[in-house]
Amino acid sequence: MTMLRLAALVALLTAGAGLAAQPATPAPAADSGRKDPIARLEARIQSGEVVLTRDPAHGYLPSILKALDIPVSSQGFVFSRTSLQTDKITPWTPRALYFNDDVYIGFVQESAFLEIGAVDPQKGGVFYTFSQTPREKPTFTRETSTCLMCHASRSATGGVPGFMVLSTIADRHGYPIVGVHEGSTTDATPLRQRFGGYYVTGSAGPRGHAGNVFAPVQAYEVYDKEAYSRKFDLTTDSERGDLSAKFKPSPYLTPNSDVVALMVLVHQTWVHNLITAMHEVTVEVESTAAATGGYAPSSLQKVNGMVDRLLRAMLFVDEAPLPAPVKGNTTFAADFSARGPRDAEGRSLRDFDLKRRLFRYPMSFLVYSEAFDSLPPLARKGFYQRLDSILRGEDSDAAFLRIPADDRRAINVILEATKPDFKAMRGR
Repeated sequence: MTMLRLAALVALLTAGAGLAAQPATPAPAADSGRKDPIARLEARIQSGEVVLTRDPAHGYLPSILKALDIPVSSQGFVFSRTSLQTDKITPWTPRALYFNDDVYIGFVQESAFLEIGAVDPQKGGVFYTFSQTPREKPTFTRETSTCLMCHASRSATGGVPGFMVLSTIADRHGYPIVGVHEGSTTDATPLRQRFGGYYVTGSAGPRGHAGNVFAPVQAYEVYDKEAYSRKFDLTTDSERGDLSAKFKPSPYLTPNSDVVALMVLVHQTWVHNLITAMHEVTVEVESTAAATGGYAPSSLQKVNGMVDRLLRAMLFVDEAPLPAPVKGNTTFAADFSARGPRDAEGRSLRDFDLKRRLFRYPMSFLVYSEAFDSLPPLARKGFYQRLDSILRGEDSDAAFLRIPADDRRAINVILEATKPDFKAMRGR
């Protein structure tokens, strides 16, 4: 399967042979030491602590969202045909995506199953399907090599089991014509190149993003795809509060695809992949050190290199500036910010800016994630010590020195108040 076929694919999208047919045999609750949120929810279902109920219109979707504490306001729409369910996904029947900090859910109209991706704190992305067929005690089905054919792609996820948001020019039937840019969308991707193949609501300036637009032709009619992409203007429909002119939204939980939610989705999918890569590198280095009796300088350089990559992403040093203020049209921004935690002055890393950049304080909220907390001590200590140097303005890297002093001081106070291991492991 080509990367073009995968355009606009995110973590939850299963994209290999066989998923649209018969799901695999459900895995037992204790399968391979799973520690992701779906494994924990499955155990609660089997014990009777959680009872999922089925909605006539949406199946188990509302009940699963509630059980996993995923806000409905996180909903986003993808209309490009980018999984095996191409017969069900179109510009008039888009896929709906929902997410919180560590779980992604996909809902397709008239589909027999939900698509699910979750973050295992040690393994990275793990993938499931969930049958919409009524059952007394429903279970999740673990998907392995089928999903990892695409979700461990070097070009899209950095080669780790992970997640992706890609942007594409889609034709009028939703088939991808060509990618808007190379690789996965990240914070460094200019907003005008994001969200091709998505519907987007809210405001991002008159030509803010590439959402809500598809080509009037069909993909097979375009012979020179690169030339077509150069002349096709995707940034013509960036101010849209209502999608009813695009498709019928009533079959979904809400009619919106909030631009702020989609921007957060871009950030966290990329950072989750980097955390997983950091974990894999550090475990490999520690294993080699245990076998040889010590850390080789080259091994420590590998860890330090990953620390640098992760810090650059989590401190937003390469973030593309917003060309205009961004405003969502749902409660997502408030729902997201309310999760805290906050320092004594009421400040949180989940507070938004949305005028010049995504967040008010340029430090990723994923520092609180279970995946980050599960990094080996060697990795976390290296991260915190380098971070401490950066926040004190002592790091020699010009990219980090460009972070405004007021922001560095605020981040330091917030972390000292809300992240105990930051103070314990930074080395002073």
